[in-house]
Amino acid sequence: MRKITNYIITKESLNDMLEADRFNPCLKITFRDRKGKYTQKLYAGYEDELNVYRDGEYTFILNRNPRFGYIGLEAFKSEEQTGDIFLEGHQVIEVLGGYDLAPCTIIKRLKDYIY
Repeated sequence: MRKITNYIITKESLNDMLEADRFNPCLKITFRDRKGKYTQKLYAGYEDELNVYRDGEYTFILNRNPRFGYIGLEAFKSEEQTGDIFLEGHQVIEVLGGYDLAPCTIIKRLKDYIY
């Protein structure tokens, strides 16, 4: 598994936000893998810490917000989202043992829950 730093985070357009009946624009990530360049909408919040890793054909986006006590992980295979998991409060403690693990360690522990 290797960390990816070549990605761009943007907000969705006003038109997309209104069409989806959202009050705030969601975040979008643009990343590239061997097959092409992709843009995906994320569940992450504006203040979340984002970490992006690649493992084989999969791209993992980890979002954490210790202030609000949650961790989320989304997995993509090229342009297709293959799964996601969201943990908050006591779930983070039960599944991971705490918040202060390295991003790579968190992804390795959570990815089995989303395949």
